[in-house]
Amino acid sequence: MSQAKQGAAYTYMFAMGLCLVCSIGLSLAYTYLKPIQADNVRLDIVQNLLTSVGYTQDQLTKMAPDEVLGVFEKDFQVQILNKDNKEAQRDFMESELLGLGYPQETLTGMDKGSLMNLFNTKVRLLARKAGKKPDDYDPGYKALYIYQPGGKVEAYVIPIMGNGLWDIIKGYIALDLDLNTVKGISFYEHAETPGLGARITEDWFKQNYVGKHILDNGGDLISITIAKGKVVETVPDRLHDHYVDGISGATLTGKGINDFLKSDLSKYEPYFKTLRN
Repeated sequence: MSQAKQGAAYTYMFAMGLCLVCSIGLSLAYTYLKPIQADNVRLDIVQNLLTSVGYTQDQLTKMAPDEVLGVFEKDFQVQILNKDNKEAQRDFMESELLGLGYPQETLTGMDKGSLMNLFNTKVRLLARKAGKKPDDYDPGYKALYIYQPGGKVEAYVIPIMGNGLWDIIKGYIALDLDLNTVKGISFYEHAETPGLGARITEDWFKQNYVGKHILDNGGDLISITIAKGKVVETVPDRLHDHYVDGISGATLTGKGINDFLKSDLSKYEPYFKTLRN
């Protein structure tokens, strides 16, 4: 074999070997980092739940991750409601996911909320497996978080999610025992414009919601609306209780939040009515 051919073969083999080593390295890194990433996502979710019921960023920063998760385990009860607003048990979700090959120990180790989230991502696949249309199969599961420090119920928290300007915005809204007065709200996992729509995560904006009411004087759901400017300058006095100050330059972000907040509250309203009575 000529030296030129030997050189080309060596270069080829070296490149192949380098690619193989890099692939193995990336695969190992992904395998190692995946559980860490999942833990970080869960921690972020729990921190936002705690924010919605009154924990400050300063308090959360001083808490170790295990402490944050411990508060959730100790002070929150998770209920899963179906499309008929009846409380659902985890048995059906577990049995269906077992049929997809998920290990029993993995499913048993999940809290109700995590199990529900996994189930909801597999609804189309499960419906196809059951020979049903997704809408006919889907139980419409949704989570309700009951905040009960010391065993005494203080708030009800629901997840909220919908389109902002650029992408999905997620968050939580907590209601006082009257299921009308807002105890707190949080927003996370968004892609809104820094300095504009991204200001929804700032304390002053979230504090706007505290003490507002989601029901009108007749007891019907009206939700909370982000005003186009200052509430005192743009909204009639009689509606101040249902509006919060807007963010300059973030009209479309505000419209998105208004839409999905009312939509998500309406999904729980039939169940909330039974609790109010």
